[in-house]
Amino acid sequence: MTPRILLNRLFPFADIGVETGAPEWRASPSYDRRVGAAWPTMLAGARHPLWDGIYYRVANTDDLLHGPAGFRLRLGTVRYRYIATFPGLEGHHAADGLDPLYHLSTTALVRTRDGHYLFGRRRNGRVDLIGGGVQPDELPVAGGSDIEANLVKEMREEAAIGADDILRMTGIGVALASTSNILIVGHADLALSLAEARDRFETRADDEMAGLVDVPAASLEGVLSGLGDFRPLIALLGRPGQGGNGDVR
Repeated sequence: MTPRILLNRLFPFADIGVETGAPEWRASPSYDRRVGAAWPTMLAGARHPLWDGIYYRVANTDDLLHGPAGFRLRLGTVRYRYIATFPGLEGHHAADGLDPLYHLSTTALVRTRDGHYLFGRRRNGRVDLIGGGVQPDELPVAGGSDIEANLVKEMREEAAIGADDILRMTGIGVALASTSNILIVGHADLALSLAEARDRFETRADDEMAGLVDVPAASLEGVLSGLGDFRPLIALLGRPGQGGNGDVR
C-alpha cells in the first residue's frame, strides 16, 4: 500500500465525529492459519512482551471527510496479532483479497518552547515520532476528545510529558501508512524547554523509548524525509494545497 495523505487541514480534535460498533476485522481461514503459525515465532523472538490486544480500526476511509468543518470516523476493531504479522504476510493478505486492517493510531509533532521537535529512539535503535495505537481496553473512544486524550497518554508514557505541559494541541491531518495504519496527526506546543523536556524524559515510567531525540525546527523536514514510509508526508501537513482531501482553513 502506498503511503498518502488522507486529510490536510487544521482541526480541533474535539470536532472529530466518532461512531463505534463497526464490525471486527476478520481473516479468511487460510490467512488465520498463517497468522497462527507466525504469531508464536514472533512472540519467541520479541525483545519485549507482545500483547494480543484489541485496536480500533477505521471502517469508513472512503468517506473520511464529513463536511468542511471536520470529519467522522466509524470505528470497528482488529486484533494486534494481525497488525504485527502483516509485514511478513502482506502477499498472502493480498492474495486472499482481505480488507485492509486500517488500524488507528495517533502521533504528533511535539515542539518545545525554544523551537526543538522531540522524537523518540526506540529500543531497536530506530528514531520515530511519539505516538501509538488507539485501544479500547486502554481508553474507550466516544468522541474526538478521547482521540486527543490517547495522544496525550502516549506522550506521557513515552516521554513523561503531561497534559499540563501542553500549551496547545492542534490536529494537522490524517495519513495512511504502507501497513494500512491510519494516523491522526497533531501538533503539540509545549510549555517546556528542551532542557526541561530532557529532564522530564528521565522520569518516564514506560521504557518503550530508550532516548529522546531533538531536532531543530529548521531540520524537521529533512529528518522526516529520512524516516521513511508515511513520515515524510508529515512535513506537508498543515500546509494549503499539499495533498489530501482538504486544505487548511
